Parts: sequence; C-alpha cells; structure tokens
Amino acid sequence: MGLIENIKEYQHNFAGNSNREKAYLSFLNKGFPTTKNEEWKFSSLKKIISHDFTIEEKGLKLSKEEIDHYSLNFKHQILFINGTLTSKPNINGVRINKYVDDSPIFNSAFSALNAACSNIGYEINVDPNTIIEEPIEILFLTKNSSNNFIQYRNKIVIGENAQIKIVEGIKNLSDKYCFTNMHTNIKLDKSSNIEFNKLQNNTNSQITIDETNLTQEKNSNSTVNTLLFGGMFTRNNLNFAQNGERCESNMNGVVILDENEFGDNHTYMDHKNANCESNELYKGIYLGKSKGVFNGKIMVQPDAQKINAFQANNNLLISDNASINSKPQLEIYADDVKCSHGCTIGQLDENALFYMNTRGIRKEDARAILTFAFASEALEKISINKIQDLAKKLIAEKLKVDLSF
Repeated sequence: MGLIENIKEYQHNFAGNSNREKAYLSFLNKGFPTTKNEEWKFSSLKKIISHDFTIEEKGLKLSKEEIDHYSLNFKHQILFINGTLTSKPNINGVRINKYVDDSPIFNSAFSALNAACSNIGYEINVDPNTIIEEPIEILFLTKNSSNNFIQYRNKIVIGENAQIKIVEGIKNLSDKYCFTNMHTNIKLDKSSNIEFNKLQNNTNSQITIDETNLTQEKNSNSTVNTLLFGGMFTRNNLNFAQNGERCESNMNGVVILDENEFGDNHTYMDHKNANCESNELYKGIYLGKSKGVFNGKIMVQPDAQKINAFQANNNLLISDNASINSKPQLEIYADDVKCSHGCTIGQLDENALFYMNTRGIRKEDARAILTFAFASEALEKISINKIQDLAKKLIAEKLKVDLSF
C-alpha cells in the first residue's frame, strides 16, 4: 500500500484539532520530497515510502537487559520506550516533561507531517544561571512486530547564563523497519551554552529524518556534534539562527558508513547580527557501497558585519564502490566579514601507508590508524570523555580492526 496511504488512513486522529489538520493538509500539498527537489537531489525516498508502515505501533516489551545494553549509563537519563516516556531525572533548576506542541510551525513536508502526527516527545527547561555539569542522556528505544513510523517533537529552552550538555541516541531493536521522524527546537537565551551530541549508530532497519533548529540570543554559545556510524537511511537537517550579537555556533560531524548505508547531512548557518562566529567541520569515511551527501550553507545577512564563518567538509572513500556528493555554499550580503568554505574528496595517502608498512605495521592496521587520525580532529571537539571513547571504539569496529587507542 505504501506509507502515504498509511498516513491517509491515520488522518481521523487529526479530527477536531485545527493545527494538526492544517499541518496534515500542508503535507498532502507538498508530498514526500523527490530527487527533483534540489534539496533532495541525491537522497531518494522512493523505495522507503513504498513499504507499508504502522503509525505509532505500541511495540514489543523490552527487557531490562536490553535497556541496560543500549544505555550509556549517565547519571541523568530520559528514556522513551516504543514512544512512551518511561523515566526522567530530577535535576535542580531543570524541568523535564512530556511535550505536545500546541502551535507548531512547519516549513517542509517532514516538519508538517511531524506537526500533524506527533504526540510524544520531551520538553527541557533550564532555569537562568543553572549549570549542569553531568550530561543528560536521552534514549529512544523501539522494538516492533511490523514496520513502524514514529514521530517525536521536542523542545529545549535554556535560560540566561545557563549551561547544559545532552547526549541523544535512537535505537531500533528489531529487524522490522523503524522510520523515525524527529523534530527538535532549541532556544538559547543570552549568555547560555549547550553541547548537543547526536549518536547515530543504527542498524540497517533504522530510517531517520532528524531536523534540529537552534535559535541563539546575544552572547550564547552552541555546539552540535553529529556522530553518524550506521543506519539504512539517515537525513540530518541542522539549522542555526543567530538572533543577537557575539554568538558562537559550532557544528562538528563524523560520518563512517559501510555496506549499503546512506547518510545525508544538510546544515544551514544564518548569520543575522554583527560580531558573531561559526565553525563547521564534517569528516566523512565511506566503505563498501555506502553513499554520503553533505550540503552546508552559510548565509551572511546585511547586518552581519565583522563575522567570522568557517566551513569544511573532508571525505575519504575507502572503497571503489563508495560515493559522496558534497556541496558547500556561501552567500554573503555584508562587506566586512571573514568567511571560508570548501571540501575535499580522496583516498588514503599511499606514501603514508607504504611508510607505515616498512616500519612493521600491517596494512589493515595502517589504514585504520590513518583513517582514525583523519576523523580525530572532529572528535576532539567533544567535551564528554565517554562519548569520545565510544566514538573511537565504534570507528575501530567499523574498520574491522582491533586497535588499542
């Protein structure tokens, strides 16, 4: 039958809710994006949406052992099991609740669909002057008896002079497809700070569309680290808007995919005000028949004088059958700025490999060491040691080499 027919059958759930009906009609008008859309030129959904999906399936029971296995065991944890918020921490100065958006804003097919269908997610409010040293782990676990289409809509508001760190993970524990449509809005008040770590180490049964929108006020600082280490299909849309002066925005990404995995990172940095900074570094490593897409756009508005914007996308093709499409973009309407962007696509340095071989290092280990060194620059931006160590371990596993880092 296909996903769009499944969604039409679900529409009776929107009856009587004008916001949901409006969002649903907007989605029907747009339809799922196709490769004719420039933003989706290299990201085809055709095969995915041809499958039948149950919308908001209740899911199968998870054992304590399964939950513990996929948890990173941080002190503070928000846990969703099959779409239900099952546990949340008590933290002084932080309010955490289930979130339902009563006045959703949507500007794309997937954000409209999320606004129409979602009735689950989290809301985090951090009081002004609150500093949370321990990261908050947010874990979404699903286990399905049939293909499942699930929506989460989340909100984070960080008060003035507050600081917080977050680690987010999604895991599908069954061999049935789980199609997750995630939408998260983050608002940083004056002089606030967030480090948001997205850990996407998924199986070939996980399909993810993840949109994260950050708005920043004066003197705020944000960092988003995206670690994409697996998944049948992953599309990340990451959008920053600097609404005040002296904001800093940082985007770091490490992508390492194998077999037929697909990963697409779209970023948008909107410089609206003067004396701001943005730094973006994405490293991609592609093995097997994996495919990657990177599209990063920096927009410098007329009032954004004296800004400093940096963007780089560097990629390694380890296999002859792997591919990457990279499109860095820079649009400037101010005249007193420092901006740079660029991308590289290549293979490992054969001279470096030969040198390491002559020093007694096996070819497989030499390739892994050079590949890890290539990715490490982006990993160094992560302030949470446990996440750094896990990323290193996952890279070694992906390369099928047992290395001690």
